Amino acid sequence: MESPSVKHSRIHDPLYNSRLIRNYVEYIRKFHPDIDLGDILSYAWIKNYELEDQGHWLSQWQVDRFHARLTQKTGDTKIPRKAGRFAASSQASGALKNYTMGFITPAAAYWLFEKISPHMTRAMTFKSRKLGAYKFEIICKPEPGVILQPYQCENLIGQLEALSKLFTGKFPRVDHPECIHGAGEVCRYIITIEKTPAFVWRSLRPFAALSTLAVFAALHFVMPSLSWSALTLLFASVFLGVSYYFEHLEKVELSRNVEGQQEAVKALLDQINIRYNDAQLIMEIGQAASRLLDINDLLHSVMDSIEKRLDFDRGGIWMVNSEKNRLVYKNGFGYTQELDAVLRRTDFHLDKPESRGVALQAFWQQRPFLVNDIAEIQEDVSPRSLEFIKNLGTHSFICVPIVYERESLGVLFVDNMESKRPLSQSDMSFLSGVATQIAISIHNAISYQELEKGKQREQDLRRLFERYVPSPVIKRYVDWGETDLFRGEESFLTALFLDIRGFTSSSETMEAKDVVSFLNNYFEKCSAIISEKGGHINKYTGDGFFAIFGAAEPLAENVRPAFDATCRILDMSRNFILEGKPMMIGVGLHAGRAIMGNIGCRTKIEYTAIGDTVNTAARLQEFTKYFSNFPVIMSRSVFEGLAEHPMHSRIINLGTQKFRGKKEKLEAFGFNPLFEHSSGREGVKVDFIPLQRLKSLSSP
Repeated sequence: MESPSVKHSRIHDPLYNSRLIRNYVEYIRKFHPDIDLGDILSYAWIKNYELEDQGHWLSQWQVDRFHARLTQKTGDTKIPRKAGRFAASSQASGALKNYTMGFITPAAAYWLFEKISPHMTRAMTFKSRKLGAYKFEIICKPEPGVILQPYQCENLIGQLEALSKLFTGKFPRVDHPECIHGAGEVCRYIITIEKTPAFVWRSLRPFAALSTLAVFAALHFVMPSLSWSALTLLFASVFLGVSYYFEHLEKVELSRNVEGQQEAVKALLDQINIRYNDAQLIMEIGQAASRLLDINDLLHSVMDSIEKRLDFDRGGIWMVNSEKNRLVYKNGFGYTQELDAVLRRTDFHLDKPESRGVALQAFWQQRPFLVNDIAEIQEDVSPRSLEFIKNLGTHSFICVPIVYERESLGVLFVDNMESKRPLSQSDMSFLSGVATQIAISIHNAISYQELEKGKQREQDLRRLFERYVPSPVIKRYVDWGETDLFRGEESFLTALFLDIRGFTSSSETMEAKDVVSFLNNYFEKCSAIISEKGGHINKYTGDGFFAIFGAAEPLAENVRPAFDATCRILDMSRNFILEGKPMMIGVGLHAGRAIMGNIGCRTKIEYTAIGDTVNTAARLQEFTKYFSNFPVIMSRSVFEGLAEHPMHSRIINLGTQKFRGKKEKLEAFGFNPLFEHSSGREGVKVDFIPLQRLKSLSSP
């Protein structure tokens, strides 16, 4: 059973920079070339590309397993200290070694050791203290939850020794008087640096010069002048030669440090350039996403930016098709024209469970893949996929999934044909971030396209509904958020009823399709006239219709527009021929208050007007059948509303009439545009209704 300290430890936190293990790897390759490094790294769950990435960090669990397997394979328990010492010549130290040598002297490096160490480990903190010109104290304290192992103390001693050797070429003396694995609360290290010849000479030179001058001054009084001069010249030559020699050694040390600084500056400039290109790439993808709404144009722009900003020979994007059963090549760079054509003809099947290609695994598992050597994956992919990769001429590659909200949209693939720098974890992590940005951009483009389609569908539906419901009503419920479908409103409106005279009998000799075509053509022209005057046809009644002016969209002085529309319809109707003569119509007009609203039930409703105004207009239209001289019959409210109309003088008072369904009689007025103006209404022949027909018309 695990102890509490182990249970709550930070054993899986990223605590150690990959350069620490890479230093071990370089040591093993040089001094134990027969050891199977692949087995050791695999046992520690460490990938080769993670070691190549100086920004990658490993856990305590990984480094413990690495050390345990390494000790088992080599049988050398002192290998941690040896590997630590090897850091003086290891390439794993890289920019850190150059940074350290930039301090010019080992004393400065040890003095600022606590500033260097965070670049290598997060498992412990360091405090450095100067005890003398060449003596320093380093105190190491583990972070809470971190359980250091004894081999790590030995490795640290080796690294402290290597730090001095970078400058002096010799290991210093390192004492370890206090250790956390003993009775100590911290690990304490005392480093004593061996003095360099140049420094010793600089220290002794003033004293040697003064002593020699004193001796030669005394000899001047006891030696012959010639002998004294020869001895003085000889000593001066030796002194200058020795001085020159040690000055030369000092310059060599200084030159080596300056070269180290030059390498550090170059590495820093390279990193600045990489970070700049990375930032530019993200910015360009963002700009493309905001500017390009077509997915193909977007992907083309993204791949152009990747080619320009990142150091890869080739790259491509594969997207899932609409059926979601294949990955289809969309865009890329670096491929020859022939190879590009092959890629466009080659799809990856998503509907075949036995497929084991890298792209399919990245797509389904939603995790990236990095391969620095094709031989690494020979046993993990299908022969067909391996052959495809080899035919591409790929040496190393990275394949990352393009995922949006847990849905795989495609994969991004980049590769190198030649053996360049090894691809690293940082490369893969950055491309994963790029793929996420691509996924968001693609989703935004798709969302915009869907939005545009939705807008088009809405417009189409609006145009369709406007054939059944007036556009102001649609606007009220769709745009203004009206939710009460059965709320009625009282409005002042003019109701118009129209009926085609004798159409039923005339249509008996016509084909059904001809009847429909005739009516549709006529009603289309009537609707255009009514809409132009601000009204709308509310419903069709077989061979007639009911139109409204003044609702649902308010229309001031709606009597005159209704009358003008009627006059134009009368004139237009003469162009339609029924049974060899111009078609006759009858129109009833009445103005007054009516209720506008949805009539019906929850499953079927109709937007219309109800009330006495509508009923009266319908009865007036019926009277046109019997007052044959007047195709238009209106009520007094309409007559008075046309007082200023040029045609007002042609309207004839037909007297008070009894209407079916109404208790009181109403005045009726007739209009015929063919009648001339007559102020006294004389000379107008009115066909009155026969008594028996009037009774039938007036009966309920």
